Amino acid sequence: MLKPIKQRGSFLSRIIVANVVIFVLSIIVLSVLNYGNNTRIIDQHTSLMYKRLLTQTDYNIEALYERVFQIGEQLLNDTEVVKGLFSNELSPVDSMKVASKLNDVVNANKYINSVYLYNGEKERFIHTIRRDVSIQTIDKEAPALIEVRKQMQKMIFLPHKQSYVYESKAYDNNILSLIFTYSGGNNGYAIFINLELNAILDLFNKMGNSAYSNFIIVDKSGLNIINGSKPDLFLHDTSDQDYIDKVIHAAAKSDHFIGSVDGEKSLVTYVYNDKLEWYLINTTSYSYLAKDNLQVLQNIILISVIILVLSIAATVLLTNKIYTPFGRVVKMIKFSHPAVPAEDNYDDVEYVSDVFKGLIQKVTTLEDSAVKDRNRLRAAFLRDWLNGEGRMDEAELALNFSKLNVQIRPNDLRVLLLVMEGQTESAELEEEQPDLRMNFVADAMVELALRIFTEHGELEKIDTGSHSFVFILNDFDGSNVEAKIGEFVYQVEKLMSFRLKIGVGIRASSMQELSKSYETAKEALNYMFVVSDENVYDYENIQAQIRKQAHYPVKLEQTLINQLKLNDRRASEETVEALFGELKHYAIKDSYATLKQLGSSIDHEFNDIVDFAPLCKRYEQQSLARVIEGLIYFERLHRFFLELVDYIIQDLKSNRYRDSKEIVKNACEYIQQQYRKGDLSADAVAAALNISVPYFSKLFNENMRMTFSAYVTNLRLSEAESLLLHTPLRIKEISENIGFLNSTYFITVFKKKHGVSPNQYRQMKRAN
Repeated sequence: MLKPIKQRGSFLSRIIVANVVIFVLSIIVLSVLNYGNNTRIIDQHTSLMYKRLLTQTDYNIEALYERVFQIGEQLLNDTEVVKGLFSNELSPVDSMKVASKLNDVVNANKYINSVYLYNGEKERFIHTIRRDVSIQTIDKEAPALIEVRKQMQKMIFLPHKQSYVYESKAYDNNILSLIFTYSGGNNGYAIFINLELNAILDLFNKMGNSAYSNFIIVDKSGLNIINGSKPDLFLHDTSDQDYIDKVIHAAAKSDHFIGSVDGEKSLVTYVYNDKLEWYLINTTSYSYLAKDNLQVLQNIILISVIILVLSIAATVLLTNKIYTPFGRVVKMIKFSHPAVPAEDNYDDVEYVSDVFKGLIQKVTTLEDSAVKDRNRLRAAFLRDWLNGEGRMDEAELALNFSKLNVQIRPNDLRVLLLVMEGQTESAELEEEQPDLRMNFVADAMVELALRIFTEHGELEKIDTGSHSFVFILNDFDGSNVEAKIGEFVYQVEKLMSFRLKIGVGIRASSMQELSKSYETAKEALNYMFVVSDENVYDYENIQAQIRKQAHYPVKLEQTLINQLKLNDRRASEETVEALFGELKHYAIKDSYATLKQLGSSIDHEFNDIVDFAPLCKRYEQQSLARVIEGLIYFERLHRFFLELVDYIIQDLKSNRYRDSKEIVKNACEYIQQQYRKGDLSADAVAAALNISVPYFSKLFNENMRMTFSAYVTNLRLSEAESLLLHTPLRIKEISENIGFLNSTYFITVFKKKHGVSPNQYRQMKRAN
């Protein structure tokens, strides 16, 4: 192998060395990644498996808890059991009944060890353990557990031991008790339902306790309740075991980690039971988990070495076949005196690569420069023509089209003005390269448009701004316009994550009419003011929709102002809806002008009684007019006027600037001064107070509990009564003095109130 390496210089040797280095590094990286990855996957998989087992066991234990709880409730509802619990003395018959009830519970449930009844008054236990000894002897912790249960806020299993000797045989039972307590007396009363710990140990054994895996239950203080491999550790303090301390103080209630268990590295998986306030833990030996991973690693290394040997052999063979003709090419280039000098330390491949690289770079630079110059000239020519600055005859136009390689026919044209409104997803390029991103998207859109509009020949793109550009293309059938442009918009949003707004101008029969098509395309895009949720705005379709000549809605304006003064929100909102429904059929400039005038009228009418500053500040403007000018969409203006209606009504109701009682007081004072005039009316009073008539009538009725006319009539009749009694004036004179223009009407009103005519009233009062 050394001979061909020497003959071929550094080329072959570099390839072989590179192969060796790459494969060695690959083996190392692959081995490390595999070991770490597989270990993590095995950890995760094993943890999930044991977490499911722990969760299932947790569920089974909770089911056992619920069953024991139901048994306790049945005993609480049993009259004879309750009688046995509370009675100071039981007759033999009653005692047998209670014992029978308790024994039935124990016999019917194999997982229940025993049942105690505790009477706090007599410090007496009734129990189901068939031993002639007291509970204080059998279960020394029972009285203390009652006190523990009374201090708790919830009912959980309390662990303790039964330890005694009966008939020369020692009994040592690990117990979980559910204690039901009654308050009363000195010590209270309690029922113990005692569950054998073996019932839960059986669940662990079913889960496959083995030499490499163990299941444990500890309470939230770290006290050992159950250890699958060490049952004798019941109620053992685990504070010396770091992995249990880590479980108890973990933020997550269900998780796994790697820890040291009895001096051995292990995978620890745990779940927490809120109801029982304990942790279920599984520990699995890590050496057991890693054994399969090491076997996989050995296989990878073996396969990699085999691949390395085969690759080196293939490289030597292929190089011998390829290098001979390649060497001839190198000699030819060196003897042709190229621009790149052949240095002694040059590798053959590196030398040839540099020569061709320089040549290609020069050719590419020249070609790119020519293309860019031609594109700039073509874009400038078409841009000037769009803006109406170009005027040529047909011959000159055809010549320029040929020189600049314009790819459209100079007749039957259509302008599409495209605006990239925004991105629907995050940009793929970095934020500091926005121009590059926009250029890339624009070029991609051109390619997409050429595919979609292919039957219409080529098209031309002209940039008109950083986010907008124009497509000029030959016109297509009217029946396909909407479908083709719709497909183009859909593809742009789907492939490039950009939203598009497209203005479609009128048809241009020649290049001379192109500027008109461009102007109408821009005008079509203005229709976004009315309908902002569309993508395509066709000028001809928009013009067909403008069905009404604009007239300022004076009646609707006055109706809206009166409804606002009456605080009638519903009617005001309906008027706003009617107004905007009518404006949709106006030209855009007429709609916008109408809304600006309406805002000015509302500002003028309510400026003295409503503070618009907070509303304007919300929109960062100084006045209502500025707010309206800043909202460029019809829909947004629609929402603003509804918001304005609500704001005015709320402000009027709050009476921040004018109290309704003060208004009515001023009205009454004005009426007192003017009621003797025959032409006094609600209109005159409202005008004097600078408020609308409906608003004045509403406030007057609410505060005075009568209408304006009734109030004025009462004032006039009160003065008439005084004049009849204290003056010799005739009825007609009195009528004129108090504001009645017609004495007959005065007599009718007076008689309606008093039941007699003014003359009869005078005679009756004087006679009395």
